[in-house]
Amino acid sequence: MELRRLKYMSVLAEELHFGKAAVRLGVAQPALTQQIQALERELGVELFYRTKRSVKLTVAGRVTLNEAIRTLQQAEKTVLVARQAGRGELGHIEIGYVGSAIFTGVLSKAISRFREANPLVEFRLNEIGIVQQLDDVSSSRLDLGILRLPVKSLPPDLAIVSLHREPIILAIPRGHRLARQKSVTLEALKSEPFVAVQIQEGSGFNAQVAQICAKGGLSPQITQRAGQFTALAGLVAGGLGVAFVPDSLRHLQIADVVYRPLAKINQHSDLAMVYRKLERAPAVIAFVDQLRRSARPATVNRP
Repeated sequence: MELRRLKYMSVLAEELHFGKAAVRLGVAQPALTQQIQALERELGVELFYRTKRSVKLTVAGRVTLNEAIRTLQQAEKTVLVARQAGRGELGHIEIGYVGSAIFTGVLSKAISRFREANPLVEFRLNEIGIVQQLDDVSSSRLDLGILRLPVKSLPPDLAIVSLHREPIILAIPRGHRLARQKSVTLEALKSEPFVAVQIQEGSGFNAQVAQICAKGGLSPQITQRAGQFTALAGLVAGGLGVAFVPDSLRHLQIADVVYRPLAKINQHSDLAMVYRKLERAPAVIAFVDQLRRSARPATVNRP
């Protein structure tokens, strides 16, 4: 059944005059008559009573008209939805992120800005480790990932872009002797107990900390590990040790924790986005482009 014929029927039902309906539709009156007759033959019912002076809907015509209007409305909605999806204005984006990404505000601000222009796009966020993110993005279980550099091994179908760079600093219990210093040297940490987040071999924040310690001749005595930086800050507040943390952790205000820079250390932690090079979903492409435009040019990596 052609949508055009349903459209002709609905206009004729409004005008109840073939001449006026033809003018509205921009077709010749004989062509309109032929299309209505073709629709009646297809349905096997008479839709209009016709006399030389009037045109009226039959009982079957009134029932059919209601269905025709719903069908036309659904067709219009289908076209609208398809066009919105094609422009990246509709759909959903599945994102994996490391917990420390939340403190920078990079992801939350990007989502907020994107949704202002694309309110019909749905975001689904999942806190996931770095290695799992890489696997899930590569296998399309995630659309993109937000993680800490470095990564040990990047699948060849993925690209990575650094979004935010911040210093690596020290979290210290408020009553600790080192809390009175403006900055802390690695030498001053050699006898200190440390707390750290769970290690992911060769990847992420811990890999950068390991590099700092190796260069400075420090072998941290890690006595406790936490799954997330929020829990890590709690362990520091409890006096269980000091911890290397990204500078954005300062936004997590805990009364018994102070933060100090590392003396003579100019090491930064990069928060990055990982995504598929051949991504095809318009909404995902649009969001990736927005995040890429916000990245500092000097920190862009294209494998």
